[in-house]
Amino acid sequence: MIVSIAFVLVLVAVIFVFAQDQNVRRKRIVNGLMIANTGLFLLPLVYAYLASGGGNMWDENGPGVVLWVYMLLLPACGLLQFLLVVLKVVFHFMSKSKAQHEL
Repeated sequence: MIVSIAFVLVLVAVIFVFAQDQNVRRKRIVNGLMIANTGLFLLPLVYAYLASGGGNMWDENGPGVVLWVYMLLLPACGLLQFLLVVLKVVFHFMSKSKAQHEL
């Protein structure tokens, strides 16, 4: 379940990083926040994998205990990613309509 949600978060971030926006500064800030949010979400999973040393990364007596952080990260990062995607869509359509009015 966590892996599929992580995949969706990464996929959404990659897709919407390429959305057009006329304001370059705003685009860089929102893209940076999306990438940082995805990195923060994946950090406990990567840590558990790397710290397991070839053992069982899901073991709660070892590095797998860090995966309990997802009780906090999943709703927080999911909500933040959703808000950032909504902002990207709104900014995309605002830029598109502004460009049409300038013609």
